[in-house]
Amino acid sequence: MDTSGTVLVLTCADDPTADAVIAELSRRNARVARMDTGDFPTALRLTATTVGGCWTGRLATDDTHVDLADVGSVYFRRPTRFRLPPGMSPADEVFAAVEARHGFGGLLAALDVLWVNQPIRQAAAEYKPLQLATAAACGLRIPATLLTNQHTEVRDFAEQVGGPVVCKQLSSLVFSEDDEMRVTYTTVIGPAAIDPAAFAATAHLIQEFVPKAYEARVTVVGRTPIGVAVRSTSAAGRIDWRSDYDALTYTWIDVPATVTQGINRFLDALGLHYGAFDFVITPDGEWVMLECNPAGQWLWLEHETGAPIAAALADLLTQGPAR
Repeated sequence: MDTSGTVLVLTCADDPTADAVIAELSRRNARVARMDTGDFPTALRLTATTVGGCWTGRLATDDTHVDLADVGSVYFRRPTRFRLPPGMSPADEVFAAVEARHGFGGLLAALDVLWVNQPIRQAAAEYKPLQLATAAACGLRIPATLLTNQHTEVRDFAEQVGGPVVCKQLSSLVFSEDDEMRVTYTTVIGPAAIDPAAFAATAHLIQEFVPKAYEARVTVVGRTPIGVAVRSTSAAGRIDWRSDYDALTYTWIDVPATVTQGINRFLDALGLHYGAFDFVITPDGEWVMLECNPAGQWLWLEHETGAPIAAALADLLTQGPAR
């Protein structure tokens, strides 16, 4: 059986988004190997050798295997952390996890194939200060932004922008507290109400609150933008639509050519083949980029609108970027 051009899907066991892409790949009769890096070393085995700098070898579980030489592309979704053998001391756990990351992760990084997205580049692209600087350099408008842990700077910044300001989380961290998932949403803040000691404890991203007619999620696969307008009927949703999904409506929209060009320059600059971009569209029709989610979710948009995102990803993973 010819296994060349295998699409290696790296994700967790329960991932409906990956399932949708794999279903599309199957319709194209593509060979797919689905694995979770978290299964290494307890259920996923690794063997590789190099001669002249080219790695050969295989990844294998009890259910599937893939030869490295056969991998044509990698869909890097949401693999889990390495699960180490029980009974190790804390020091040995740290050592084994670091060695696994450098060994297993380093081998994957050496694969000269199409990645959606390459983990190192995706990790770099998640830094919002880098995103904003890159977006501005690529011709996209961004909000006026302050990065600080000094509460007095927020007051001065609010006076400078002459309107409301919001505080946004710098990372995509979701944590659990008292057995409940906690998500930090964008929040309108009053500088006078800030607790100086608490604010000084870490970095905060403060931005002008951009007046909005509506918002848009632009999911870009390769260089194909799929634009969806996101409108909210609730006050909370108009500040951060993630806070009230029940109040949202979705419609397909065209992405202006100048915005598409800026997005493509952004992806080129950061070495990405996929990105989920969030924009505010002002009452005057101007598009203002808030952020790019290099591993952003999209399946719910496909369900809501019929946007062919899974099909676009399958095309990219089997055919490569459009020339």
